[in-house]
Amino acid sequence: MLESYLGDIEYLVREQLWDEAIPLALALPHVCAALADPALRSSRGQFLEWCESWVRPPRADTSMSVPTPEELYALACKRAGASEVEAGGVPVQALRRLRLRRLSRAAPARRRVSLAEVTDAQDEPAREACLALLYAVRCWYSESASLDFVVQSNLARLAVLR
Repeated sequence: MLESYLGDIEYLVREQLWDEAIPLALALPHVCAALADPALRSSRGQFLEWCESWVRPPRADTSMSVPTPEELYALACKRAGASEVEAGGVPVQALRRLRLRRLSRAAPARRRVSLAEVTDAQDEPAREACLALLYAVRCWYSESASLDFVVQSNLARLAVLR
């Protein structure tokens, strides 16, 4: 489910559909923080803590600038209009989008273009944030979340919710 969600964002980035890709990418820290919480909750503090721990440039790419956690949070709030996290601390819309990815049909054949080659964004900070967050989530999942009982339980709970 998470892999499909990330694949959809990467597809949108490659196709340069920034208006669709950026809000999905900016919701990723809330999604990851919620998945790591037994009650599927996320907060500003958890968003910032997750970004501090995981958002960094790829080892091979020293030229990539990475936004600070505060910049990412401000960008996420600006793009979401209203708060992405509901009053109860649950990022309902972001988790709903994640869950619905498992129900969606396969996307059309995807072109193989490196994300680093996509440079046509009108909003450069949002593009950099999008790429940094995609990389961060992949690192988080492979290094931590794939072995985390809470994350795996929450992914399973989301998979069976209707």
